[in-house]
Amino acid sequence: DDADAKDKELMSKLFTVVFKCFKDADWGTCGEMITTKYDITQAKYKQCTCHMACAGEELGMINASGQPEPAKFLEYVNKINNPDIKSQLQLIYDKCQNVKGSEKCDLAEQFAICAFKESPALKERVSTLMEMLVKMKPKSK
Repeated sequence: DDADAKDKELMSKLFTVVFKCFKDADWGTCGEMITTKYDITQAKYKQCTCHMACAGEELGMINASGQPEPAKFLEYVNKINNPDIKSQLQLIYDKCQNVKGSEKCDLAEQFAICAFKESPALKERVSTLMEMLVKMKPKSK
């Protein structure tokens, strides 16, 4: 059906961006940020937040000066047809649109922290996705 096809198209765009931005990421380390209480002062996590920022920029949700573009996030929310996903994202928009960061990587991290706190369902989805990606990714080194 048409609505599903549009959602799939949007998801595939998202995946393309995520793969592009996270191609050099340490998936295991980035996955820990979702599944464990991590210590943000550890440098190894910083690169993950910058990969997130890259995705935010690619999707137009972080502008050239590293500031959030909440309207762009809302634009994506409005394009989604699946009512469950749409309501989760709307909730995240409502609660997290005013999140600020000292620079784009920090912003991406603060937004993710807010999003996962407000939406356990999203956190669950992303955790599952990360586990899948870790299994799929060929081991480098």
